[in-house]
Amino acid sequence: MRVSTNVQSMVAQRYVQQHTDELAKEDSQLASGERIVRGADDPAGLAISEKMKAMIRSNSQAERNTNDSISLLQVAEGSLNTMQEITSRLRELSMQSSTDTVSDMDRVIIDKEFQQMKNEVERLTTSTSFNGNKIIKDKDSIYDLQIGVNADENFDRIRYDMGKIMDSTNNFGLNGVNLRSKESSQNSLGTLNNMMTEISKSRAQLGSMSNRMNSIIQTLETSKENISSSNSKIRDADVAREAANKAKIQISQSASLALLKLSNDQPASILKLVGG
Repeated sequence: MRVSTNVQSMVAQRYVQQHTDELAKEDSQLASGERIVRGADDPAGLAISEKMKAMIRSNSQAERNTNDSISLLQVAEGSLNTMQEITSRLRELSMQSSTDTVSDMDRVIIDKEFQQMKNEVERLTTSTSFNGNKIIKDKDSIYDLQIGVNADENFDRIRYDMGKIMDSTNNFGLNGVNLRSKESSQNSLGTLNNMMTEISKSRAQLGSMSNRMNSIIQTLETSKENISSSNSKIRDADVAREAANKAKIQISQSASLALLKLSNDQPASILKLVGG
């Protein structure tokens, strides 16, 4: 029996400190809800988890990019819808002016509305814009739509030329067209038919692309769900298991404290030997 060095007390102190550190770790995991609080908890798991977190955030941004792309298409399609309604009115005016039941004076009056509506078509074609960029008639309206989380131009990016969704050359061929005579009114019907076909085709193209974007969003959402699930298995704490571990550690800590007390009291028994 020794007085100067109480080895049993030192061992008990080490276990008490060890259990205290373990208890602090369990408290931090339960408080944060994460199994990996510091890099030392699981270095490899932390590296994988951080990469997954970056992918999840990039995935969310890709969804926002795709939604913005849908907004772009909707703005263009909205203008085309208006232009299609104007075209119907233009054709109606042409029909009205093509018959001999109206006079040349009537045709002059009809043509005034025709010219104004024709000018509105040109204005819509050249002025429709999204975020400062012309989207119906502009040779530079080429949009690189980043809809993936990586840099592969074949899989993560779509290049869409909004300036080529329709052929609006010479204002759909309307420049120079008037309804001042029966012949010009009759000839304008073919031009307006071509215009209606071109606008309808363009709306169909925009609608198809919009449906494609919706499919992309569904894919991104599914991908984000799967990555989040995988990251959760690596990063998040199992509360039930951690709570059980905490209870176990608390019991071990109590036992270590009791042993420490006994170890500290043991040298006092030497006094009985000395006193005897």
